[in-house]
Amino acid sequence: MTQTTVRALTDDRVDAGASSSLRAIAAAAARVHAWAAGNEARRRTAHALRDVARTGWDVDHDVRLPGGQRIDHLVAGPSGLFLLASRAWQGVVTVDHKGATITPVHDPAAAWTARGAHRSLPATASTVVRALSTTTGGHLPPPRPVVVVWAVFPEQVTVCAGVSYVAGEHLVDWLVAQPSAHRARDE
Repeated sequence: MTQTTVRALTDDRVDAGASSSLRAIAAAAARVHAWAAGNEARRRTAHALRDVARTGWDVDHDVRLPGGQRIDHLVAGPSGLFLLASRAWQGVVTVDHKGATITPVHDPAAAWTARGAHRSLPATASTVVRALSTTTGGHLPPPRPVVVVWAVFPEQVTVCAGVSYVAGEHLVDWLVAQPSAHRARDE
């Protein structure tokens, strides 16, 4: 019979291992929560867009672009083409030159800024227009990048760095109220 010796772990090593495990679990939980919030935002936007689809607008969801990039929604109607990114944030949302700042209601000191839309949506809009122009053989204006905000958003609608931020509950009214693409080109 072979005897095995197991060294006793010191409290410091046990605490470090437990702490590392808890950090990994917390990080995984945060990723799952972010995925679920994003999925809920996309679902809510798709539900809202059913109203414009019934009036003749073309609405596509989860659109894959060349290179594997995905966009949440692509909407085409009398007022043009819109690239929509749906976001469900926890807290109060304000927008300034840095991006959307999300301030948790119960912990204002934990505010953070989502800068991604300012950087990624205009470039994604360019990718969309290149793909559509290649497919149709014609020149198209780029889609307007829009972040659909499913959170407390006192401004309801604002534009910053070429990106429109629209409260989800006002999305359909906002889309319908946009000037006709033909009229905008003629002016």
